[in-house]
This record gives sequence, C-alpha cells and structure tokens, in this order.
Amino acid sequence: MHIARLHVERVRNLKTVALSELQPFNVFYGQNGSGKTSILEAVHLLATGRSFRTHIPKHYIQTDAADAIVFAQSATDKIGMQKMQSGEQLIKVNGDLVATQGQLAKILPLQLIDPQSTDIIDHGAKPRRQMLDWMMFHVEPEFYHAWQYYSRALKQRNSLLKTRRNLSLSDLEPWNKMLSDYGEVLHMQRAGAVEQWKVFFEQDLKRLLPDLAIALEYSPGFHSGTGLLNDLTNSHYKDIERRYTEYGPHRADLRLKTPLGDAEAVLSRGQKKLLIMALKLSQIAMLHACNRETVVLLDDLTAELDLTAQQRLIDRLSQLGSQVFVTTLDRESVQNHLRDLSISYQLFKVENGQIQAVAQ
Repeated sequence: MHIARLHVERVRNLKTVALSELQPFNVFYGQNGSGKTSILEAVHLLATGRSFRTHIPKHYIQTDAADAIVFAQSATDKIGMQKMQSGEQLIKVNGDLVATQGQLAKILPLQLIDPQSTDIIDHGAKPRRQMLDWMMFHVEPEFYHAWQYYSRALKQRNSLLKTRRNLSLSDLEPWNKMLSDYGEVLHMQRAGAVEQWKVFFEQDLKRLLPDLAIALEYSPGFHSGTGLLNDLTNSHYKDIERRYTEYGPHRADLRLKTPLGDAEAVLSRGQKKLLIMALKLSQIAMLHACNRETVVLLDDLTAELDLTAQQRLIDRLSQLGSQVFVTTLDRESVQNHLRDLSISYQLFKVENGQIQAVAQ
C-alpha cells in the first residue's frame, strides 16, 4: 500500500493535518520541535498500533484529548485507527471494523530507519529477534498462526513456573509438548527465511560497507540437533529455579559476525549505522521480490549520514519501490539528491504543528 492521502488528528502538536497527492518521496522539513517526527510517528501508529517514541498513549495523544486518529487511503484501500488514552483502539479497513492490528500490518508493511540508532546491534537479542519476526510476518503466511499458539503455551508454562514450586515433569508435559511442536515449526520457518535473507543482505552490505565481511547467523534459542522437547525436559529443575522458560524460539537471536569478532564489539558507530541500514534494506528487498512494497519512515536523514551515504540510501529505496516519508533540517541537501536521481517527491514545510505543501 502506497499512501495517497493521510489524515492525522491530535497526535502530539498535530491538531489536524490533511495531506493529499502524496508522492514516492515525501520530505518534511522545519525546525526541531515543529512536528516533523510526529508525522512519522502517526504513520507508525497506524501500521503497528504503537509509537516508536513511547509505549504510553497519553504521551503522544494531545493533552486534554480523549483520543488520536490516523487515517490513510491508497488507490485500493482505506485504513484508519482511533487510539484512546487507555490504550484501547478501534481499527477500520475499508469501512469495516477489524479485530486485530495484524490486518493493518499486512496492508501497510512499514520499516523505520533511524540513522541515529544502533539499538539493533548494541541492545541484545530482542530488537534483532523483532526485526526477524517483522520479516517473517510478511513473507511466511503461516508464521503468525504458529507464533500465536507458541506464545500462549509459553505464557501458560511460565505462569506455572512462577506460581508453583513443586512442579513435576508430568505437570509440564502438555505445555512442553505444545511448545516443542510449535517451536520446531517456528524454527524451521525462520531458518528457511534467514537463508533467503542472506542473499539480499550480502548485496546491500556490499553497497553500503564494501570493505567489510559480515556474516548473518541465526541462533534458534535451543539445541536444534537434539530438539526443543529434549531441552525443555533436561532443563526442568533449572526452569523451576529460574521461574521462566530458558529454551525456545523466544530466545532466538541473529548474530552478526566479522573476521575480528562480533559486530557490536569491533565496528565503529558509523559502521553500525550502515550495517543496520543494510539489514533493513535487504528485508525491504526480500519483500519487494515477493511483490510486497514497503512504506519507509526515514527520520533525520541528514543528521548522521554523509552526503554519499544519504544518496545511496535514497537511490536504493527508490529502486525497491518504497514510498518514503523523510524528515530533515537540511531541505536543500535532500532536494539535491532527489533531483540528481530523478525521483518524484513532494516537499512539506512543518511549523508549530502546521504542515503546508511547498512548490518545488
């Protein structure tokens, strides 16, 4: 879904914003605090049900307002979300109420590229696992179903571990079996997808970091040779002591290895940023190969990347058919890149929560 129209109400300082005739690239410029990033936040909220800046709705819903609304329309679909201060939400697709955020996420695949962040590399396995599962959700139709059943079984098993101290192996047997069955399915799906992803990753890595050799390795979160059920059985007493489930796909990781060691330990901050971009661009490329186009939020493009990296990133996103929403303090540099690459774009000036289209 490429967004043709976007309507936002009561998200931070954006009281009411109505944007039409959006282009492949949409550039929002203005001073810090003007509301540029709030536009990206609103699109992220629509696609994922959450902000990328805070998990607390009252922090992005305007003060004294009961809710925030985001609506988008493409050539074929209309999607909308009303988010309440309580965290509850109403979702509509083509006028019909839908039950889950996943239905919006399928229509609007979304990637956030924040050139200032190195969290995916520096902050442990969770953000890397989330990145992997974003891709899985969009390229493997049965993944979400298997993940839901696995998550329910894991929740029940962990609840028992926390509340009962004298659990026997037979007490956990039904949950061990369910975790094992769905966990093995998830593992096989992830392992297959990562092998496909590696091909795209190596291509984008060469574009952004041509002098570095970095291997993408998938760690399943359990000993795949002997199987998850074996790990759950052998770790029975340790899990009781820890009060949580140690082994399983919920502990999976993506490891980034260089000839000199793990990427987080040996790469510079600048190299880490380019590595993250290679990971995300290669995911977008994999979806593109499956005829799924991605909307990309690109926050503060010119703040952390040099001119060459900026142009390579813009050019690659254009090649992949992405629709891009980009914020910047340096309007002129972004315009020069887009003109040099002959990319269609729309320019928007943002000031005190007001957004106005600007003639090029």
